[in-house]
Amino acid sequence: MTGKRLSMTLVLLLIAVVVAVVAVRTLWQRQTAARIRISSPVGIDSLEKIKLGGVDQWILIRGWNHDNPVLLLMHGGPGFPCMPFAHVASELEKRFVVVHWDQRGAGKSYSPSVDGSMNIKQFVSDTLELTNLLRGRFNQPRIFLGAHSWGSMIGALAVAQEPDRFSAYIAISQAANAPESERLMYRWALERATDAGNEKALAELKKLGPPPYERFADYNRMVGWIARFSITEHQPITRWRFVHLALESPFYSWADLVRIPLGAKFSFSRLWREAFYDTDLIKQAPRLEVPVFFLLGRYDHTATASAAMAERYFTVLDAPRGKRLIWFEHSGHWPQLEEAQRFQTELIQAAEEALAAP
Repeated sequence: MTGKRLSMTLVLLLIAVVVAVVAVRTLWQRQTAARIRISSPVGIDSLEKIKLGGVDQWILIRGWNHDNPVLLLMHGGPGFPCMPFAHVASELEKRFVVVHWDQRGAGKSYSPSVDGSMNIKQFVSDTLELTNLLRGRFNQPRIFLGAHSWGSMIGALAVAQEPDRFSAYIAISQAANAPESERLMYRWALERATDAGNEKALAELKKLGPPPYERFADYNRMVGWIARFSITEHQPITRWRFVHLALESPFYSWADLVRIPLGAKFSFSRLWREAFYDTDLIKQAPRLEVPVFFLLGRYDHTATASAAMAERYFTVLDAPRGKRLIWFEHSGHWPQLEEAQRFQTELIQAAEEALAAP
């Protein structure tokens, strides 16, 4: 085969692969859309661009009855949207008007033009502005707020600032104090290394010493050992699982899929210092005057947002209207995906408890 003919064959093969991928994704999207289709005459299914803080941002609103309580879900990251995975929790849409929000700089809302406004104060302001928009649109005095990981830092601060706007706060893999979480996970890794008789891990961890670290490479070494010992207890959700779910999403175009890594890198690089090292919710949000529910994965050993640190925050949190901690025994940092059915059941039950609370 001549070089020219080989090149043409490779080009045709590449085209065939691209066409196949597009065809498979189209099939997956259609199947997902059919499975989660809202057929109720009083339902709502709307993908919208709105302005929050003067910046275009995207929300997805879905529910079988537009008069049901509103549930705003805030994603983690910073910059890792949950809208591409909205179809996993479609059962919630039968009990709530569910709102997924791609925060400024993330997912559909990614734009480098927001660079100067990437700070926690602005994100809290965006959250409260969106909350007011939803309260007015659906004629409800209060909404439910569910927040995951990084989003739970913003969520807790928003609820602490304006509790009268919320029916309850539902924390998913709550982040609270990154430096202390890292120290807890460092000690956890040392204990696991000792139990396993892993001399290499013990030597390297002792050489590193407890965090914080001046070099990112040292931080990565600690995180690497945490991840290795975590896998012996629980297999975390894989990257392919995230990719598969995003490809199934009928709400995300190909261009939107490209925006996921762009937004994640952009958001994290601008927010990580303030989010993870200048925020301590034990001091900044010590009291939440709404019913509070923590949904935590038993095997969440995320260095900056571990379940151990979340539990510590829960223990000291002053919640005069009641608080409850719910453990997911087969989950790490993503109970909403790792135990999706139970997650939806627990969230619905939490909302019912909150509505019955004095």
